[in-house]
Parts: sequence; C-alpha cells; structure tokens
Amino acid sequence: MFAAGAIPTGLAGWWIGSRAGRPVAPEAFLLAAAALAASLAAAYLAWRWFVAPLRELERGLERWTRGDLSTPLDEARLAGWRRLAGQFATAQDDMRRALEEANAGLARERARLETLVERIPDALVITNLRGEVQFLNAAALPLFAASREDVMGGGKGLLQPRDASRWRLRVQDVLKAHTMGGMMELPSAAGGPPTSFRTTVTMFTDPVTGDFGVLMMLRDQTPEKRLEALKEEFFQAAAHDLRAPVFAMQGYLRLLKKSIEPDDRQKTWLEAIDQACERLTALVKDALDAARIESGHLKLLPAAVQPAAILRRAARLFQPMADEKGVRLETRIADGAPASFDADERLVERLVHNLVANAVKFTPSGGRVLVEAGPAGSDRVEFVVTDTGPGVPEAQRAAVFEKFRQLDPGLPKSGFGLGLAICAKIVKLHKGEIWVQAAKTGGAQFVVRLPLMQIAQEVLRK
Repeated sequence: MFAAGAIPTGLAGWWIGSRAGRPVAPEAFLLAAAALAASLAAAYLAWRWFVAPLRELERGLERWTRGDLSTPLDEARLAGWRRLAGQFATAQDDMRRALEEANAGLARERARLETLVERIPDALVITNLRGEVQFLNAAALPLFAASREDVMGGGKGLLQPRDASRWRLRVQDVLKAHTMGGMMELPSAAGGPPTSFRTTVTMFTDPVTGDFGVLMMLRDQTPEKRLEALKEEFFQAAAHDLRAPVFAMQGYLRLLKKSIEPDDRQKTWLEAIDQACERLTALVKDALDAARIESGHLKLLPAAVQPAAILRRAARLFQPMADEKGVRLETRIADGAPASFDADERLVERLVHNLVANAVKFTPSGGRVLVEAGPAGSDRVEFVVTDTGPGVPEAQRAAVFEKFRQLDPGLPKSGFGLGLAICAKIVKLHKGEIWVQAAKTGGAQFVVRLPLMQIAQEVLRK
C-alpha cells in the first residue's frame, strides 16, 4: 500500500529539491497536492483489491481449522475477486458435505460397535502394558466387583474406569490364569459356587499413538462346567446301578453254558450275549474310571512296568478283534527301549488298550495297526500306536481327548466317548504327554511319552 504511493511522492520531492534556492512556483504546490492525492488513491486501491480480500480469505481458512464450514466469505470485502469467492464457497460446501457424510458413517459404525459390545456376553477389558484398565464393557464389571459409579460412560459400549490403576491386581490374575491354561475361577458374591471363565489375551498396537495395549476376553464357562458335572454324576450313578445286573447276567450265562450242551445255533446266541455283556462291562468301567479320575479319587500305585509285557498282552487281547476285521496287528520294541519304568501298570495297560482298540476300530479291512515302545530321550519311554485308517483332521486333534467326544461323528456310536479322555487323564496323572498326528501311512498316529520315574507326592492326585 505504501509502495503504491511512494513513486508519485518521490517524483514530487525530487522536482522540488532540484529547484532549491529558487522561489517556489504555484504549480509546485499543485504538483505536491496531486502526488499526495495519487498516493492516497493508490493506497486505497491496494487495500480494496489486495489486502482486504487476502485477509478475508485468511479469516475463512481460520474458520475451517475451527470446524466452521457454514459461514461464507464476506463478498463485500472481496472486491472484484468474485470468481475466487465462488470457488471458495464451492470447496467449503464440498468439505461440509464430505465431513457430514464421514460423521454420519462414523456415527453408524460407533452405534454398531456399541451394540456389539453391549450385547456380547463376554467380558472385554483393554489395558496398557502397565496393567492399567483403559476400557471395559458392562459384562466385565462383575469381574472387578465394580459398579456403574466406578466407570465413566453412558451405559453402552466401552466404559472408562475413573481410576485406571485400581484393578491392576485383578488384571495380573487374568494374565496369570491365561498362562496357566486359560481358565480362572472367581468366588461368587452370593456365596454360591465359583464362576469359571475361559481367558483369551491378545496384544495390539494403537494405530494413532503407536502404543501397545492388551485386549482380554473372558467367557463365562460356568453353565458348561455345571452341565459337565451333571453328566459326571449321571454316568457315575448309571455305572454303579448297571454293574450289579451285568455281573449277575454274566454269572447266570456261565451257569447256563455249564448246564446245557448247546448246538451251533445256540452257541452263536450265547456268544452274542457274552460279547454284549463284555461290551457293557467295558462301558461301565470307562464311566467309573472317568468319575474316579475327575473326583481325584484315583491314585497311582507306582511299580516296575515292562513295556514289552504291556505290548505282548495288548497283542494277545486284540488279535481276535483284528483278525475278525481283517486288520494286521503288529508290535515292535525299538532299540534302546527301557526294560522297565516306574508307573501304575494297571493304568498304563488301560492307556495302551484304549489306543489299540481305537486303532483297530477305525482301520478298514486290509489295513495295519503297529504298536511300538521305545526310548524318548534319556528319561522317558514312548508308546506309539499307528494305523492306516482315515486319520484325525488337524482341527479335531485336540478335541478327540475331550470327554463325550466321538472320534468320527460319521460312524455309528459305540461308546460314551470316554476312551481317549481317560487316556489323557492317565497320562496327566503320570506327568507325561500325549498327542495325535498324521501318520506317514495316511492314518492316525497317537504318541505317549511317560517319565521313567514317578515322584509319589506329585502324582497322587489330579
């Protein structure tokens, strides 16, 4: 603005100075007045056409940064910059619509998230690496014995605790339970049975701050555990009630065989009855053993166990069953296998028998079942049962050791689904390991590893 008036003012000053010492002519005053008027006019035009529009644009941009996209530019301050004003207004309208659409989409996503978090039955807890609770949902409040007064929020979605470090000890309990097997129990506030939770813990990175956090999910398993307890009670009661009549049937069957001379047809009937009684006896035994293991009443009686003798008796017991199915049953003692190891011989034999029975059962005619015993390092013995059956899908390899699970749902049910669960419990009592993997023959391969020595005080109970 001042530069615009500097040229005429400077020219006038130069002309007056060049005539110094001479009488000032009247036209000099006219020239100075004209220069001053020109300077003022130039300053006004510069302000009107440049400074005022730029300042108005600056104010408009400041309103944008504050989130004000509704106030238009003052066209009176834009002089002839009407085209720029129109483009600015168009950009402002586009930004306002885009922001409104983004806010509406964000509100919809927030509503969905809040509904999901509110309705999900699992307890959700988000903490930082210091164990301070950042957010939690309503289902997690009982986990911390907290009330609505202890958190901030409108009652939907994620809530924020008023004191982030208040529940740090409980967070440590959850993390400890997760590392110990993913299950934890909390005492009931009403003095009833404890509440059981299955824990899931995941670490994540905040996409904005880059900070690490921990997401914990806890699912209430109390109804499932109560149902499982009812199943245990039912099977234990049924097994006890069935044992006496089964023994009576077997006794009368033996008397009947001794008192008559059956023909071939009658022999077939008696053998069918005998096999049915044996099968029922095995089911009763499974149910009773499972109940004793679950209750902790089944104790180990460690003694010297010979792997070769275990395999020999298993082959003798299951050879007729294998011959009937057309399955080749083989046993093998690997080089370096221990002559004996310290374990409960009755339970180890039960373990091997259950695995061999399953292998023969699921191997088709013409297949092969191999039972092996050998060393597993310097302090363990290994039993391996390999078949050429359909195998166990990878997704089901952990589930086959659960109670009341059938190995193949497509086959007719022939038991309670307790055989492999009992195997897993027996291995656990001996502080060993058991797993199933794919065999090179395409079937299933069950591997059991047991320590050579048992420490009595560590393995007396489950």
